[in-house]
Amino acid sequence: MKTCILLSTCEKYRALTDFTRARLTQFWKDAPPLRLCGIENDPLALPLRDDPRDWMKVTRSACDDLLADGFDQAYVILEDHPPLGRCHAKHLNETLPAMMRELGAVSISLSGYGQGRATHGKMVKWRDWELDLCAPDALWKYPLHPALWRLDALRDLLDRLIAWLPEAEHTPWAFERRGGAKEANLPAELAAHSYRIHGQVHAAMKMPARLDWFKSSTDMYRFAVRKMAGAAARKAVDDRILGVHHYYHGPYPLIWSGLVRKGVLNPNAIFFLTLVGREDWVEELKPLTFG
Repeated sequence: MKTCILLSTCEKYRALTDFTRARLTQFWKDAPPLRLCGIENDPLALPLRDDPRDWMKVTRSACDDLLADGFDQAYVILEDHPPLGRCHAKHLNETLPAMMRELGAVSISLSGYGQGRATHGKMVKWRDWELDLCAPDALWKYPLHPALWRLDALRDLLDRLIAWLPEAEHTPWAFERRGGAKEANLPAELAAHSYRIHGQVHAAMKMPARLDWFKSSTDMYRFAVRKMAGAAARKAVDDRILGVHHYYHGPYPLIWSGLVRKGVLNPNAIFFLTLVGREDWVEELKPLTFG
């Protein structure tokens, strides 16, 4: 099966797209071919035949184009989800595509379980990998954190959601929130074959020791604040330091919710990047606007 990377974006995020492309080049060795959807005037952009505000239709058309070009699978990555460190190229380039083929998977999420994240279904084994097979009724089984997708299945899922949802809900958020809903009435072929990996076990490098220490120490601090000062004080603390818990260490190191949240830079991501000494990235990102 032939694999590519589909970087999903739009014109107002073009500068952020360039940032993510640079990180993909930096951290993912021998990456699959890259294609863009949602913008024009770029040599790697697929034809833009739909209203760029309609994320579902743009992505559905991209699936058609990629299938016509001979691709069977795609790592679908939104423009604000760059890899935050070295990727495990062998797993991304070879292991996971083979896993998808042998399991008949619809999707394999790179933002998986472990590191404080619960499973969404039952544990299954593939070779030496322990995978979370999402339950058919799991609400969040179609995340738009970086994931490997079988393109024909993604196209089928998008067709069904486009037919069901009004155009105002053809958004990435609705794809995640409504795609797994009972009302979507999906067939078992789509609903029962999404997987999540145990990221830390298959990362290119060990989790940095100071991150492990910081996660543990902030957990104790948050627990103490809640016990002594209550839930409101705990929330105020979380708003400042929870970014370290949003990092997910795996074959594609990432930050939960990405670099942008509600149209502005994600403060949790900025906190994390500062914590790990990526002030250069922070300075590069701060001037960006997304109006």
